[in-house]
Amino acid sequence: MDYSNNGFIFNGSIGYLDLDGEIDLTQLSMRGGYQITPNIAAYAGVDYLDAGENDITIYNIGAEYSTGVYTVGINFEEADEEGADTFTTIYGSYQVSSDLEVALALTDVDGEAQTTLGALYDQGGTELSAVYTSFDGESIFAINGNYDFGNGFRAGGGYVNFDGEADILEIGGGYEISDDLWVDLSIGQADIGEGSDIDMIGLSLSFETGRETLLIDRATTAQGEAFGVLGEVLNLGL
Repeated sequence: MDYSNNGFIFNGSIGYLDLDGEIDLTQLSMRGGYQITPNIAAYAGVDYLDAGENDITIYNIGAEYSTGVYTVGINFEEADEEGADTFTTIYGSYQVSSDLEVALALTDVDGEAQTTLGALYDQGGTELSAVYTSFDGESIFAINGNYDFGNGFRAGGGYVNFDGEADILEIGGGYEISDDLWVDLSIGQADIGEGSDIDMIGLSLSFETGRETLLIDRATTAQGEAFGVLGEVLNLGL
């Protein structure tokens, strides 16, 4: 959910993941900001992940400057734990067209640099999200998309590769129940190496009215969509 009025900005999301009835993960994210000038916005937020016996809370604060075509920003985040490191991220994007935005983020993680490249294409029911992340010699690539056939139907799929050692492939389709309200069903398989496979099924209901106000929220959405069924949980760690 994203809402803005009279310069105030609010963004929130919630996600839930059940792993074969053995592990339950609940994720909650909220961010609030204010448009100081037409080009400058400042914000603060919190991310919470509950994994049953363990939970973590991460606080963040940052600011963005946008010219309409270009956007740059800086974000600081730290977990609510004694001795936790502060992660500093410098990010920016370029609006290639009204439908396509590409972005780059550089994050300092305990003295190591993490690089993330992303792209988001959105033309109504036709969408494509892609993310590539590299850290400490390891990489993750994810891409997910939907094609709108018209008459309320769309089909899509996605692929995720974890440093060449594990991957996830899924396909699916969706139907527009009413204006901007979609229900999507997907099936997939995760290959975690050594002949071990996991079958997956996903069902989602989404109400889509447009893009988020802040770049950091648009990037989080693109990353979550690119990773498919695991997206909302993985967003906290990437």
